[in-house]
Amino acid sequence: MRIPKRNLERFVRELVDECLVSQSDRRMRYEYFKNYFMFGADDPTESAIYNKTFAYLDDLESLLYSPISLRFKVSDPDLPNILEEAKGRAVANYLRSSARSSNSDTRISEAVLWSLIKGKTFLKAGYKRKSFCTDLVQPDDMGVLRENHDALDEDMEAFVHTMWITTYQFERMIWNHPDKELLRKRAKRYMAQKDRPAAGMTVTTGGMQPFQPAGQGNSSSRGMVDWMSSADPMFSTRMEGSVMRLDELWVWDDERADWATFQLIGDDMLIMGKYTRFNALAWNPATLRPHEDLVGRHPYVEFSPNRIDQYFWGRSEIVNVAMLQEAINSRINGTNKLLRLQEDPPKKFVGSTGVNQQALARFNKPGGYWVDNNPQAKIEVEAPQVPQDLWGSLHEFERMFDEMGGLPPIAKGRGEAGVRGQGHAETLVRMFSPRFKDRALLIERDIASLGTLMMELGKAHVDQKLLAWVPQDQAGLEGVQNNPLIIPPAPGLVCVPFQLADLDDSMKLSVDSHSSSPAFAADAKNLIFDLFKIRAASTEDVVEHTDAPDPEALIAGIMRREIAAAKAHEAEAQAKAQGKAKK
Repeated sequence: MRIPKRNLERFVRELVDECLVSQSDRRMRYEYFKNYFMFGADDPTESAIYNKTFAYLDDLESLLYSPISLRFKVSDPDLPNILEEAKGRAVANYLRSSARSSNSDTRISEAVLWSLIKGKTFLKAGYKRKSFCTDLVQPDDMGVLRENHDALDEDMEAFVHTMWITTYQFERMIWNHPDKELLRKRAKRYMAQKDRPAAGMTVTTGGMQPFQPAGQGNSSSRGMVDWMSSADPMFSTRMEGSVMRLDELWVWDDERADWATFQLIGDDMLIMGKYTRFNALAWNPATLRPHEDLVGRHPYVEFSPNRIDQYFWGRSEIVNVAMLQEAINSRINGTNKLLRLQEDPPKKFVGSTGVNQQALARFNKPGGYWVDNNPQAKIEVEAPQVPQDLWGSLHEFERMFDEMGGLPPIAKGRGEAGVRGQGHAETLVRMFSPRFKDRALLIERDIASLGTLMMELGKAHVDQKLLAWVPQDQAGLEGVQNNPLIIPPAPGLVCVPFQLADLDDSMKLSVDSHSSSPAFAADAKNLIFDLFKIRAASTEDVVEHTDAPDPEALIAGIMRREIAAAKAHEAEAQAKAQGKAKK
């Protein structure tokens, strides 16, 4: 896209509006999806007694991704030597520990769950205060220029992220801006705009209808706090009246072959991108030049397990099961009414002339009685007959629910009728797992994209020295020897210090052995042990490709034992040679 040099505010405003053309419609749809996930119904005030949707999506997310066993693999297929493998292992361990320390592994879990609910979510990666950081971005706050394109690349041309900032954030953003005084004056116009997020400030009062934020309508709770609805953020009155909407627009600049970032408030407050056109992720304020490793990249990573051709926002999993949830709700409510009628059945008075509600109340009490002048008067209890298979239809709905998601009982660790042994059970597991593996591979690709972005951020910002330990004859000129401050994990090893920026561009990152999905766990472990039995994999490979505790220490122990065994074998051979010489 060609970015004009004049009327830049108008150009950015028009692009933002074009990207957000479907935002209001999507927000309404996402609200319905959220209600079904959290309450089992489209109306939180009529929450389901049995929210099967929540349990279904929670099980599905746990099968697609597990943060416990996430491991990365960094390798160079063009240089498969021991030194490059050791460097890749050190980088993978560093990225894994960084993902854990920054809670990025659990953020991935949240992104996968909400992508199942809404169809797509985003993780925004960055590097702040010498550490990695990731933020979950809901699709409600995103907009794209071309919704018929399914990726945030240069063919998308432009996309926008809307957010709300406080006056303190606004001051930090403009503290060195050349137009900061003018921006402060204009900001007052946008602090009172109406399209702000609801603060959830429902107040309980003595009247019939409590006060609510504008646009919420009258409350049906009649003076009661709506405790069943989802929690909403609450702001003070002063802060709620001072927040401003910030639109962060990313445009592919054909002239620079890179993304250009613009930050706009309202129609005429262009905070970023007015005087200098740059990529906010790649820009280095110290050198006033972009980091070469981040040119052409943006900080947003997409997560979408249910992709749709020629539609960017994907498909929600709730679309498949919403009607089944409604059927379960109707069945449970009807069954409860029937059981309640059996518990307290209606009564029919025959031949009575003086029955009223007061007499019936006395009759229903323990020890109560009823007297009538007519000797033919009697009471007949009209208790409904409860079918023996009353709950059978509910179980059938549950089976349909699990069948829609491909979750047989064996997938949840429960027994199944007709299973005759372990081999039969393993066959059933292999038969149901392909339905998950397709979507698990999509999630794995998204996780690999996030890991690659973290590695590129590390190349640009991390100056920490990493150590790769290799045998002395494999270190080449990069090895450091005879340094008393660096103790090797095993005798005979030397360290090769390097930085992430020293890695070759051909080093690629992937998810190691499908470790992000439990659907692959059993097959991956069986495969690596079978390879070890035929000596196609080493002991170190087994430790690396299984979820072993503290793999670095285990590999170091293996190296020490192997070196000690080699020395003992060499000493034994020398002793035999000396014995033969004496004879």
